[in-house]
Amino acid sequence: MPILTRSIDLLLRGVRADFALIIDQAEKQVNAMQNNVYLDTTNKTGALFDEMNATGYQRREFISVTGVNELLPVEELQPFPETTYQPSYITAVEPYKFARRVKVSQESVDRRDTQYQKALDEVSKLQYAWINTKTRQMFDRFNKAFATIANGVYYLFDYNDGVALCATNHPLKNGNTYSNLVTASAISTTSIESMILVLQNQVDDIGEPAPMGGGTNYLVLPFSKVRVAKEQIESEWIPGNANNNINVWKTTGWMMVTSPFLGAAQGQGSDTAWFIVDAMYSPLKDVIFKAVESHTWYDENTKAFVYDIEFQHKVGAVDFRGMVGNQGL
Repeated sequence: MPILTRSIDLLLRGVRADFALIIDQAEKQVNAMQNNVYLDTTNKTGALFDEMNATGYQRREFISVTGVNELLPVEELQPFPETTYQPSYITAVEPYKFARRVKVSQESVDRRDTQYQKALDEVSKLQYAWINTKTRQMFDRFNKAFATIANGVYYLFDYNDGVALCATNHPLKNGNTYSNLVTASAISTTSIESMILVLQNQVDDIGEPAPMGGGTNYLVLPFSKVRVAKEQIESEWIPGNANNNINVWKTTGWMMVTSPFLGAAQGQGSDTAWFIVDAMYSPLKDVIFKAVESHTWYDENTKAFVYDIEFQHKVGAVDFRGMVGNQGL
C-alpha cells in the first residue's frame, strides 16, 4: 500500500511538539534480535554460515572428492595394489530472488516535516526487511534439518545425498551409511558427549576417519533452551550431580547461537530441537548470487517516489559432516 499524506498525518497527529519522539519499531526489532544471538557484537554468526560470493553465476555446484585407502603391505617384486579416489555427491545451487517495494506519493514528500525523516525513511525500512528475510532463512535451514527440503521452499537447498540434513542414514560411496542424528534427548553433559562423539567418529565417503568437533563448536538452540545449555557448558561441576564430578565441557570452546526464528513462536521452528556445529568445518553456506541492492526512482504515471530492494541467494548445506542434530525433549 503506498504512503499517502493521510497516513503521514495520522502518524504526526498530536506529536508535533519539538520534544516529540518517533520510535522506529523496525530498528528496535532488528537490534533486539541481533543482540539475542549470544555472540560478539560485531560478528553475530561467525563462521556458522560460510558466505560465498556467486555474483555473475547462474548456477554453482559443490563437489568433494575422497582420499584413497590406506597403504597395504607388499612383498618384494610384487605389483603395487591399486586404489583410486572418487567424487562425492554433487550439490547444485541456483539463485532465487527476493524483493520489496515502497511507494510514496509526491504530495507526501512535499509536505513531510524534516523532524520525522528518520521515522519515514523508506530505504532503512527496506534494509530492515532484508535483514529479517536473510536471518529467518538462515535459521530456517535448522528448522527444516530433519526432513528433506520440500519443493516449495525455494530459498533453501539440501546436500544432494537424498536424505535430510540431519539423518540416520547418510549414504557413503563405499556402500555404508552414517548418522548425524542422535536419539532425541534433553541438553545434558551426557547428551552433549553423545553428539560430540558423532562428530569425532565421522568418516569420509570411503570410510577413512574425518574427526571433527574437537575444537570450538557452535551450540544452536531456541530461547527455551538457553538457560539449561549455559548451565551445562559453563558450570564448574556437572549440574545436578552430588559427586562433585568436573564438568569437562566448561574447558572446551563454545559459541551459543539462538534466534526467535528458531522457536515455535514464529511458526517455523521447535522449542526443543538443538544442534552442534563444528566452528571450523561447518557445512552450511549462504550462496550470494546478487548482493542486496536498493534503487529509488520516480514514477511519472502516478507521481510517486518508488523505493525498491532486491537480492538473490540460497541457504543450505554442502555436506552433513561437521553438524549433528538432536530433536530434543
